[in-house]
Amino acid sequence: MRAAVLSHAASLLVATSVLCGCGSRGTEPETKILGSVTTREAAVLPAGATLEIRLEDAAPPGSTGAADQSAIAAPSIANLKVDAGGQKLPISFTLVVPREALAPRHRYVLRAAIRSPGGELLFTGLPDQRPIDNPNTTGKEEVAVIPASP
Repeated sequence: MRAAVLSHAASLLVATSVLCGCGSRGTEPETKILGSVTTREAAVLPAGATLEIRLEDAAPPGSTGAADQSAIAAPSIANLKVDAGGQKLPISFTLVVPREALAPRHRYVLRAAIRSPGGELLFTGLPDQRPIDNPNTTGKEEVAVIPASP
């Protein structure tokens, strides 16, 4: 009896694995950027605060690279919003980026912002955030934020 139950359980496990694998065949290749948002000051975020992470193309076509920054925001490749209320910095994140959105020889920058429940900017990313040359091969990225100006 016990052998029959174990055999049945093993069959269900195999069937579940096969079905899970079938559903992922149509998905596009993705790059996952792992990182954390940090600050020098110890801070506990208020209830309802939101962490926003954005991957920007720092070298769009026609530019000369990261040094060619203008007042216009760089194109956003991927975005992530996370409920950060009550959390303490650093906060870990995983940003999923469609691989076809990444262009060869481009440089990318992670930007972070933390907003209050009312949308006011509490923390903002450093303007000179270090670019990422190849998001497909990054280790864990650190995105520093500073308190927003009052």
